[in-house]
Amino acid sequence: MDKQFIVDKVKLLIPNSTKNDSYDDILDYVIDKVIQDIANYTHIPTAELPEELNHTAVGMCIALIKSDELLIPTSEQSNNGVASITEGNESISFKSLADEYLKIQSANAVTKDYKKTLNQFRVVDFGL
Repeated sequence: MDKQFIVDKVKLLIPNSTKNDSYDDILDYVIDKVIQDIANYTHIPTAELPEELNHTAVGMCIALIKSDELLIPTSEQSNNGVASITEGNESISFKSLADEYLKIQSANAVTKDYKKTLNQFRVVDFGL
């Protein structure tokens, strides 16, 4: 699998139009997570993942970024970056970048949309 190919395609399809300072860091983290999720699902070590899965990885990265609004400025997100609101004594707390990384980590990039493709490369693991 060619990580640089994936980075280039994701940057082409989701440009940094909002000038997000964390853009490269978030992309790098998402791409690493997607590659690892593919490796875990297919039972193929990351270094041995086939080039044929590059486009699938690009699609998975874009789906993860868009579904979790990871590159949208917090002021434009559907929840405006608000983590919680308390009415008694007025308290509002906002999400941090660490919260966004936790959100990415807990997300499953291998959705039903990609399982059919990944199943073609999946290796049987007997758990020995």
